[in-house]
Amino acid sequence: MVTRKQHYYPRSLIKHFANEHGKLYVYIRMANKCQIMSYEKICSGNNTYESNGVVDNILENKLSKFETTIGSILKYILNDWYKPDFTVSEVDMESIYQYLILQSLRTDSGRINFIRMFDNIFSPSPRKKPIELKEIQQSKNHIERFNSIFKKKDYLEKYIESIHIPENMHMHIAYSTENLLTSDNPVIATDEWKQIIFPINPFLCIEFQDINLNPSSNLILELTKDKIRYLNEATINTANYYIISNQTFTLSENSYIYNRFNNPEWTFKSPHFQLTENN
Repeated sequence: MVTRKQHYYPRSLIKHFANEHGKLYVYIRMANKCQIMSYEKICSGNNTYESNGVVDNILENKLSKFETTIGSILKYILNDWYKPDFTVSEVDMESIYQYLILQSLRTDSGRINFIRMFDNIFSPSPRKKPIELKEIQQSKNHIERFNSIFKKKDYLEKYIESIHIPENMHMHIAYSTENLLTSDNPVIATDEWKQIIFPINPFLCIEFQDINLNPSSNLILELTKDKIRYLNEATINTANYYIISNQTFTLSENSYIYNRFNNPEWTFKSPHFQLTENN
């Protein structure tokens, strides 16, 4: 039996943002409305990881193995992070880092970015702005190419095995005193991938940071008010289909969502994007 409804943000991870009834507050970009939804009903599509008109679940099954590994690690973190003797092994840190890279790739925009990088490996041109819906619709061939490549035997596994935490990066588990948002693109990468952030529930996120951005080697950190706002705005900036919250959106979040997606006069600003007039 094949699976046709395939999640690009796994249900086993999204569920940590849901309330006790399994519900989320969701801004649906394509419908331009907010709605309470089940965590099982979002961030999926029919035959998301198939190619050439064939539904074989090859890539879907490969991804599921990585989901099982990260799911177990995150369960441990969520249950024990506040305990005095809490620690994360180097092996688990490496698995987390690898999954964050994989999660950033497996979305629509991630697969498009990967193929463009692959096609221009000798003349890279870093993006200045997030991928928009129109661009995704025009780049379906890139998504299918990605699926075809990583269906091949061991291609995905060997690629992920080749990924390692840079020596000048530290991992942190950062807790928040305010609600954290997530989206269909849940991994936030800034400063040319020198800062990678992944909210894992409404009050915790995992960070990998270059020591030049944050020299602290402490495993547990508290997010500042400014960092919480920065992270939630970055989540809104990079969302393609859904913005996800455990709570109703605040007035400032609703305002930012409106400007980001519905105000033609609004533009990306520092600190999220350093844009010139020609960008």
